[in-house]
Amino acid sequence: MPDEVVGAPADPAPHTGADDGTAGPETVTPESAATDAGAADDETPEVDADAPAAAPSAPEPDRDGVDLGITTQADGSDAVVPPDDEPEPETEPHEAPVQRLKRSFRPAVSRSQLMVGLLCALLGFAVVVQVRQSGQETLSSLRQDDLVRLLDEVTVRADQLDTEVARLRTSRDELASGTGQAQAALDVARQRATVEGILSGRLPAEGPGVVVTIREPDAANQLKAQHLFNMLEELRNAGAEVVQVNDVRLVASSSFVDGPDGTIVVDGTRLTRPYRWRVIGDPATLDRALEIPGGALPTIRNAGGSVTTDQSDQVTIDAVVEVTEPQFARAVPDGDGG
Repeated sequence: MPDEVVGAPADPAPHTGADDGTAGPETVTPESAATDAGAADDETPEVDADAPAAAPSAPEPDRDGVDLGITTQADGSDAVVPPDDEPEPETEPHEAPVQRLKRSFRPAVSRSQLMVGLLCALLGFAVVVQVRQSGQETLSSLRQDDLVRLLDEVTVRADQLDTEVARLRTSRDELASGTGQAQAALDVARQRATVEGILSGRLPAEGPGVVVTIREPDAANQLKAQHLFNMLEELRNAGAEVVQVNDVRLVASSSFVDGPDGTIVVDGTRLTRPYRWRVIGDPATLDRALEIPGGALPTIRNAGGSVTTDQSDQVTIDAVVEVTEPQFARAVPDGDGG
């Protein structure tokens, strides 16, 4: 017999809804609950001792569907059974070496690194500002004596720089003057070489002058080498600079010789008639000098020759000679001219 339940006094019967035709909720009292529990105990089946023991039940999964490996034994106790197949650890997918290299060089910037960088930038800015302020306050913080000394040093340095500039300008002028002198000397040397080349017969020449043509009968042979040599002397005395007879350039070493058969030989070359002289010099002076009574041309006319003289503003002399080295003459060194 169940124990007597002692509780609070019973409440009035609740409204069951019988009046409005609807069934109300069932009311459970302590007495009815105890009666139902006794009935359940009487209905528990008896266990046969000769019956084989029941196999342990399969492990129950966890609420999330994960097998915890817990099984229930025949006596009602729980035992942990290790799972047959443990899940293999997940392996990372194969990564190429190039990808690993790129990932290693890829900067991983975190929030702390950003903060450190920002702090470093602020610190650098503060240092720059402080240095500038210190530089500006340097002069203002100096005493008057220090400022005067600093001004003197700057003035001395400026004077030194001015002196250096003046020295460099002097050197520049000397170099320019030396270059000009060298160029002038070179020009003089070239001019002298040209003049000496013309006078020595090494170079052709052109200029104003006269052209004198001397003719004589072929059979007369009245003109001699002396007549032509006298004419050369008259031309030189009148200021002739360059002289050419036929195709022979006449120079200081030229000579006239009477050859066989009444011919005249100049510097080894036999002259043919007529004798054509081309002379560069003052045309009027040369013409008057040649016509002096008793001079070269009157003498040639008296010897049976005929002469014509033409003044020209452009006389070209193209014959040249090969200058040979003197056999006996030597130049006098400078300072030994006395």
